[in-house]
Amino acid sequence: MAQAPVVFLQYLAALAIVEGVQTYDYGYQRLPVRLKWPNDIFAADPADPSGKTFVKIGGILVNSHYSSEEYLSVVGVGLNTTNASPTTSLNALNPPNPFTLEKLLARVLTCFSTLYERFVRTGFDEYFEELYYKHWLHTEQIVTLEAEGGIRARLKGITTDWGLLKAEELGWEDRPTGRILTLQSDSNSFDFFKGLIKRKV
Repeated sequence: MAQAPVVFLQYLAALAIVEGVQTYDYGYQRLPVRLKWPNDIFAADPADPSGKTFVKIGGILVNSHYSSEEYLSVVGVGLNTTNASPTTSLNALNPPNPFTLEKLLARVLTCFSTLYERFVRTGFDEYFEELYYKHWLHTEQIVTLEAEGGIRARLKGITTDWGLLKAEELGWEDRPTGRILTLQSDSNSFDFFKGLIKRKV
């Protein structure tokens, strides 16, 4: 597991959801569904014609434990497919035809299986990085790191060894200082709308 740590299961599940939605059928590839670090699924808000506002439509929770020299994991996924409240749903994104739960589940599970088979062979390699960032909401986003004394930082991605969030400290006039910080998803909470990463209590 050194090459394919269990922490990446949440990222694989998130990728499987987005890929499953966008490969559901012909014409679905442009549906505006994206990944929010570490384990949320967001979609463009249909109420915003600019397409720049994103709202949460799903999330992933992975529960793992190690026993008898193997990891046992349960991956839980919630995805709002049909209910327009409280934010929006996949069907509110105007797909060519409404999603059916059975077909969407089959598509997501097929994507997860394909991604997982590759992952156990290669780890979170260049292929996964490229795929993850293709769907990621945070490219070059500037945030405030509350646990680091309120410094500003620019998000650079996730580490390929343990899936930590990489942030580059910014100094005067938002110029990079050269200091790279890594943040764990277990100990930090990311308020995407406020651009704030804070320590979980």
